[in-house]
Amino acid sequence: MQLKLRRSQRSGGMLAKKVVFALDARADLSEEERELISKYGLGSLVVYDSEARKKHNSATLGHLDSADALGSPGRSIWSGARSLASAAMAALTLRITIDSLSSGHHIECKDLDEMLGAEAAIIEACKNIKAYLETALTFDGREEVVEF
Repeated sequence: MQLKLRRSQRSGGMLAKKVVFALDARADLSEEERELISKYGLGSLVVYDSEARKKHNSATLGHLDSADALGSPGRSIWSGARSLASAAMAALTLRITIDSLSSGHHIECKDLDEMLGAEAAIIEACKNIKAYLETALTFDGREEVVEF
């Protein structure tokens, strides 16, 4: 597996010129790795969720909790509607899976800290995927002896 990362930046904003940090990430998988990912159903494993996605998911859960706690039907309906809106917003934000990473992603962040966090999460996830795939190859009936 090869992970290809390209960093870039651009100016954004209408009035104040702010820097927008960008990361292009793509995993090149060998045919054997693709087969193992398919065989063990690892393609939908989440590699990275953006901060906005985490925020909207948290808001969704908060609205659902308040809908359960509220006594009046009107308030419960309102909280339920707000949870649906937060869930819809979360669906529009960035989520990277193993399958989508092999297609490539363009990630833009308003601050360097979030971009570095995304990059670190992607690198760590690729290391974990590689370890999963190496372990998957050992399920061939071989015996392992561990001495203490």
